[in-house]
Amino acid sequence: MNGKRRGAALWALLTAVLVAVAACSSSDSNSGTDAEALSGKPVVLGAICSCSGAQSATLGRLKDVFDTWAKSVNARGGANGYPVKVIVEDDGGDPARSLRAVRKLVEQDKVVAIVGDSSLVDATWADYVTEKDIPVVGGLSVESPFLTHPDFFITGAPVPVTTVGIWEAAKAAGKKKVGLLYCSETPVCAQLEGLGKAASAIVGDVGIATGKISATAPDYTAPCLALKDEGVDALFVAHNSEVVPRVTDSCAQQGFTPTVISQTPTLGPSWLGHNGFDGALLSSPTVLYTDESVPAVKEFLDALDTYYPDLRKSRQFTYDTIYPWASGKLFEAAAKAGNLGPDSTSADVKKGLYALKDETLGGIIPPTTFTEGQPAFPTCYFQAAIQGDKVVSLNKGATKCLTETQTTQLVQALKG
Repeated sequence: MNGKRRGAALWALLTAVLVAVAACSSSDSNSGTDAEALSGKPVVLGAICSCSGAQSATLGRLKDVFDTWAKSVNARGGANGYPVKVIVEDDGGDPARSLRAVRKLVEQDKVVAIVGDSSLVDATWADYVTEKDIPVVGGLSVESPFLTHPDFFITGAPVPVTTVGIWEAAKAAGKKKVGLLYCSETPVCAQLEGLGKAASAIVGDVGIATGKISATAPDYTAPCLALKDEGVDALFVAHNSEVVPRVTDSCAQQGFTPTVISQTPTLGPSWLGHNGFDGALLSSPTVLYTDESVPAVKEFLDALDTYYPDLRKSRQFTYDTIYPWASGKLFEAAAKAGNLGPDSTSADVKKGLYALKDETLGGIIPPTTFTEGQPAFPTCYFQAAIQGDKVVSLNKGATKCLTETQTTQLVQALKG
């Protein structure tokens, strides 16, 4: 149990420090998608997001994606032939509000599942939905309950796996030492050092040097010079996305231009077209959300263009946008596998999920199998790179997987 808690802490801190931060309003909102393309009793599902509040610049349009999936699946004949109705709650990133919203979904709206957990405070209600036997079908794979709670069904590679992935990318590029700079604003960020050292040891032949930085620093000359002196040739900055270009600019002024390595959920718009990021290497929990060469991604993008044609032009069209869609597609797969209908129970939804083997949702997520009583831990991930002002998929959108030995070592590292 202590190992699980430590792994959860590592996962949670990455959520806090690696996602782009922006302040916006935190007004309540909830909506229900109508099962308008089909007649008959619908399957009632819940969804929750931190769409308003501090992360609204990144998550603000996710409720529109939930609506897009519901309208799209109903237009295509429903989930297993039945209409779906999705009731979306916005918790604004507030823990108390989030718990109230989930209680409403379960006790008042009588949802059979939460399809798409895009809340940044889901740890507040993870035990509650477990007690109520409500499955959480997909969501932000960086959130810690997907690592610790068997009733949270992940749609993407977990953070520990994608962290090993960025060290693998550095090694494949011939890099010898990664410089990890993490936030000094909160003590929990220091735990990143342990995860980085574990990734370095698991991959082998790629060392690590570390340092702390603050978002309020006037420049980053000192940490840049320290890493330069350490022989660093790849840089991982674990801070919000707007801090990262300031770091690379400071380093460049010192003649220090290491290759940036990172994870796609941390990607900020300011990185694209910036000289310091050309050639940056990224690991990713899901397939690149803009890669139209993958038919399942093209279906997602076409649906957005149909129901919310402005969304892809919005600055809120971020990596996280694909998670509600992937969650919906996972429910569709479970509905078909479990022959679900309007009178199905939450237990039936779980049976449908357990029936899936090496599920990829058409290439959106790494191969994933769910086992009763155990959180899923997919050990494959996707790779991408920044080329000028674009992010491109590597390996033609195929996954790269940890070896069996690497997986064992990673699990042991998380257990501490």
